[in-house]
Amino acid sequence: MKEINSQTMKLIEHRLHRTSKTCPKHPEYHLVYLDGFDKIEPFCEACILDKNKAQEQRMVKQVKEQNTRGYLRRQSLVDRNEVFNYTFDNFIVPPAKEQGQEPLEAIAKRQARKIAGAYFKYPNKKGNSLLYGNAGAGKTHLAMAILNAVNDNSEPMVRCLFISVNKLIREMKNWFNDKTGIWSPKHVTDVVKKANVVVLDDLGAESANNMATSFVQDTIFDIYESNQRIITTTNLSMEELYRTYHSRLVSRMQEGDRSRVIDFTKIEDKRTRI
Repeated sequence: MKEINSQTMKLIEHRLHRTSKTCPKHPEYHLVYLDGFDKIEPFCEACILDKNKAQEQRMVKQVKEQNTRGYLRRQSLVDRNEVFNYTFDNFIVPPAKEQGQEPLEAIAKRQARKIAGAYFKYPNKKGNSLLYGNAGAGKTHLAMAILNAVNDNSEPMVRCLFISVNKLIREMKNWFNDKTGIWSPKHVTDVVKKANVVVLDDLGAESANNMATSFVQDTIFDIYESNQRIITTTNLSMEELYRTYHSRLVSRMQEGDRSRVIDFTKIEDKRTRI
């Protein structure tokens, strides 16, 4: 292959002729043309080199974005693809019921923005976050909004990951039963370790209001061991969390700044509003 390329370059150089005109962009270079290729306008070798370098840089950037910003869509495990579209901009805050009283949704949104800012500003600082409370209150929306904010604005680029706990447990059980799918314990820890920020969504749904099984608890604990920048969402109250999971696991969920715990227990279920 190298010999063919070398021969091709020698042939091109042999048929390459310089004109008296110089390049407007590179005055030190004379425009050249290929003998026998009358339809090709004289060109600047430096311009061609610049164009090739720019194309190479674009390709490198595309690959980098696929490995970083593209990580969220490529490696995440979601119940519905529409979750990827959740942002702070499309999180609906209802009008205040009383003049001067800030809606609880607005408070939760502001807290979530601060969490996103912390993960963005300190990309190497450890610290988990917990969003707990009523179903349909907007926890999943704000958790993904945090990921999208970090994912879209961080430089150098970071990897964000979203995992639906209920779906993860189903996928892992399928892998154990017949080795179908990719969600082996090793794959789970690998994708979590590579991520800079991870959302574990709807913790507790997999346990059906009972004490979580050893398999579930061990799986979740391994995830917290693999990454210390995890945002957990759950419909369970703090009391229910301690009844469902080992205390060491609940402690891990809150490991970090207490300002990263958002209480949704007083926010109404938006899905039941008419």
